[in-house]
Formats: sequence, C-alpha cells, structure tokens
Amino acid sequence: MDDCRDLRIDRDVLFLESWFEAGRRSRITTTYGVFFSPDPPLTLIDKASMLFAFPNGGRMKATRHNLKAHEQNIILFSNCGLAAYPTQPPSQLGCVWIFNHHYSLEPISPTKTRIIYEHFGIAKEVDDSIHNLSKQRKRLHEMIFYR
Repeated sequence: MDDCRDLRIDRDVLFLESWFEAGRRSRITTTYGVFFSPDPPLTLIDKASMLFAFPNGGRMKATRHNLKAHEQNIILFSNCGLAAYPTQPPSQLGCVWIFNHHYSLEPISPTKTRIIYEHFGIAKEVDDSIHNLSKQRKRLHEMIFYR
C-alpha cells in the first residue's frame, strides 16, 4: 500500500472510498494494488473529468456541489470511458464508488453485500443491498452500451 499524490483515476481503478488517517483521505483499490491519496474521493473524481451524470434517466453536468445532495441512483462518466456509481450518497462517510469492471455480488445480510473481483482476487464488503447494487450495475451497463 503506497501513498500516491499523483495517482489518477483511470481504467485500472476497481473502487474508491473515503479513508480517515493522517494525510490520507482516499483509498484507491486498483487492479495492481491499493493506494492512498490526500485528496477526498470527489476531488479525485473531478480530476478524472467524470462530468456527465445520469440520474433517473436524465443527463446533467455533475459537480462536487450537486453530488452532495442527490439521489442514490447516479452514474458518472468521463469522455475516456470511465464509469462509476456510488453505493450511498457521496456525502455519507460509507460511500464507495464502484467502477466499471466485471465483478460478482454476494449477499451478506439484507443491507450488506460483498463485491468480488475474481479475476484480481479482491473482495470488498459494502453497506448496500444486493438489490440496489444490481440495479445500479444494470443502469451503468445500459448507459455504457446505449449512449
């Protein structure tokens, strides 16, 4: 696990989450390791130019300000093919941003799900139901293939 001040959000990111440790505000799990950043997740998302949001089938420009108060079913895209969705509203501390990679879902409880990246040998437990995560993943795939 490395500190990486210049790490960019790219196609190798599996998920992004808030982290609370001196000098570290984000934990970035990629296909090749885990890294920490002093920037919060929304700043990293802004730096990745993930500007297009698709809440409720509509399209709008996403900024840090409107991400703090939105419905859960938001999906962000960048011009270079990145796509992600949050497990909770981004203003909540337990929010994890899930990026567009192949993964399977395993229910742990009605409100907790394990996301498994079998190809990379990585798993992550998140505070969200398998039903909500499945709906978000479906929306993400629909937007990728039909936009």
